[in-house]
Amino acid sequence: MKMIFISNNWADAHQQTRLQALSKLNLSIISIAALRNYYSVKSPFNSIFIGNMRHASYRKRVNIYFQLLYQLTKQTERNDFIYAFGFDLMLVCLFFKTISGKRIKVIYEVPDIRELFFSKSIRGKLIRVIEKIAIPKINLLVATSPNFISEYYIEFRKISVPDFLIIENKIHLTEIEKSLGLPVSIIPDHTRKIRIGYFGVLRCPASLDCLIKLSRNGRFEVILQGIFMPLTKHYEKVIQDEKHIHYLGTYQSPKDLNLIYSKVDIVWAVYPFSKNLIGNHLFARTNRFYECLFFKKPFIVQKGTADAKKVVLLGNIALEINLENEDKVVEFLAAHINPQNLVSMKKQLHLVPEKHYQITNEYKDLGKWLQLNR
Repeated sequence: MKMIFISNNWADAHQQTRLQALSKLNLSIISIAALRNYYSVKSPFNSIFIGNMRHASYRKRVNIYFQLLYQLTKQTERNDFIYAFGFDLMLVCLFFKTISGKRIKVIYEVPDIRELFFSKSIRGKLIRVIEKIAIPKINLLVATSPNFISEYYIEFRKISVPDFLIIENKIHLTEIEKSLGLPVSIIPDHTRKIRIGYFGVLRCPASLDCLIKLSRNGRFEVILQGIFMPLTKHYEKVIQDEKHIHYLGTYQSPKDLNLIYSKVDIVWAVYPFSKNLIGNHLFARTNRFYECLFFKKPFIVQKGTADAKKVVLLGNIALEINLENEDKVVEFLAAHINPQNLVSMKKQLHLVPEKHYQITNEYKDLGKWLQLNR
């Protein structure tokens, strides 16, 4: 069997992890990838690069689409599989499947649903029409959150979903082991400030505003590590004047995860805040949710999100906030983030079964699907 792996962001750690897992399924894999202004990446895989992709700038991606079509023409054979990230790149793959007649099977992974899909604009309405036509035509839908299937596609969009698999952003133990072996910090005592960590893609202005205010309390120190997006890039300068908030630059996942989690006592796992009544924020699951469970770090979640709903089922392992009222959040966290509560949450974290945060049989299920549909 041969699989063409289509990446819309070669430096994305999640996509690299998925490629690593697919490479262990007895497949011959050819990777075709777009580059972005993102983390640096040291991948063990080679790829055919089709250009630089600008964030949310679809009109400037036309050359990438033609390059992808050209490479699909060169690289694919009858009955190959395509594993695609990115709705627009998936559409190109479906178009190629239609015109080529090669009976290629298209697998589409959904790690997020862009806000354009919820927009009331003409562009939003148009892309929803295209989505309703395209999704039933793919062969397998892979989602990182069960809420994408049950609540978004089926309940909200009323779309006929093809075969699907749920592969959450859980810890791949063989990958995470690369970061182990370093000392992990203990629950703080009264001799130093409690450290709050916000890691990954630092894309939420409301979160950063709240953390800046919280750092001025005098009892907390905030550690930021990751990459700022265009919407939040200016915060890199803003926090330079803040005494108790520090930006430590980018990091590589999973290699650096144990080190960055060892620096803090509680983690900001809040999904980027949105005032919209419906949106990706209600369905998606954050990497930090699973990482906190693995590293036994108490964390903070946003009310109404899929992560917050899961916390209710797992017990006293996190604090729930509502960023709609920033001042109340700061007051709440100042009162509830203390050594006693951190100890209590940490004890509960040790009781959470591994199946909630570590990959188990998900790739075996994918392997079975591939064998049945070859």
